Amino acid sequence: MVNLSLAEAQRLIVGHSSALATETVVLEEAAGRIAAHAIKAVRPVPAFARSAMDGYAVNSRDLTGGAESVSLRVTGEIAAGATDLPRVARKCAVAIMTGGALPAGANQVVPFERCQRNGDLVLVNSPPGAGAFIRARGTDLEAKQTIVRNGARIEPQHLPLLAESGLAEVSVVESPELAIICTGSELLDTLDTPEAGQIVGGNRFLLAALIKGAGATSRDLGLVADDCDRIVALLQDALHGPSQGVITTGGMGPGNYDLLPQAFAKLGIRPLYTALAVRPGRSTMFGLYNNKPVFALPGPPPAVFLLFHELVLPALHAMQGQLRPLPPLVRATLTTAVTLKKTGLLNLKGAVARLNTKTLTVRPAGKNEPANAIIHLPPSRKHLSAGEDVFLRLCAPAFF
Repeated sequence: MVNLSLAEAQRLIVGHSSALATETVVLEEAAGRIAAHAIKAVRPVPAFARSAMDGYAVNSRDLTGGAESVSLRVTGEIAAGATDLPRVARKCAVAIMTGGALPAGANQVVPFERCQRNGDLVLVNSPPGAGAFIRARGTDLEAKQTIVRNGARIEPQHLPLLAESGLAEVSVVESPELAIICTGSELLDTLDTPEAGQIVGGNRFLLAALIKGAGATSRDLGLVADDCDRIVALLQDALHGPSQGVITTGGMGPGNYDLLPQAFAKLGIRPLYTALAVRPGRSTMFGLYNNKPVFALPGPPPAVFLLFHELVLPALHAMQGQLRPLPPLVRATLTTAVTLKKTGLLNLKGAVARLNTKTLTVRPAGKNEPANAIIHLPPSRKHLSAGEDVFLRLCAPAFF
């Protein structure tokens, strides 16, 4: 089987990752979910003309005549939320608080700062300006105006508009679940004390966190030793269970104890690729079992992090109905030189990106330093100098 490029593999994965069914959720559960269709306002926002300032509701015609200030009689007050609204008669004013509904007879609000109150009279020092300091009906949203586009993520900032526009629940795409299997006889649970030759299996926690961050859920099937029968049994549980996909780590190399390819063959998992022309990525696989995607990643956690973002994340986004499943590559400037041991393949490297004023900069992440980006280093270059531009994919915000 020919080694695919990373871009070819991504297109293949997205093409075999169909959007799941839709479901209805209440607003409290909507943030972070993907809109199943365009979500539109039921009613305009605001639903009524309201004051944008604490001040006096007046009729702008009473402020004409050339006088620098006009004395008006205060005939009432409107608090935010009040529904019994006094009418503003000519030569009169009604005190109104921010958010209060504009009463009949008024077409302007004059802020308190431009007025002088003296008993039942108020001296208004403001030029006429119909509509001043008023939020007119529908200025934020018209009825049937789109709030969230089809296939877009519902952000926390959307929720006030959704609620105010009359929506108590919205239609979203179901969140996928991935079953996690970590292979390797050397792996131990965190409560165990490792002996020489053993390590604590941390990929299960890394993957669970990455999957959660992608808006999906996970089902941890635990650790399994390098035993083909035990691996097959655990894979059968994953493939026939409720999860929409399976992700494994380890067991994909050329060694005698790398048994996942053998287990996949026994179960009839159809591989669509078994290696990629990318480093890391030569010990990886993507396949299907009854249209259920199966991802096999290498064992080292840094490689799992990189390949999850490049291969698994686009599938999760596509399964949630996102219209652009793969975040785009962006250009950034290296702040330190990068030297590679090998060339000939696209190299992925965890990195730290920063937005400094108008420039996005990047450097390789230090040992044990969390990365928020992945640099794509071209196969033809062994050394890149500080100041050169590179392409990268952001994994987390770079605004530091």
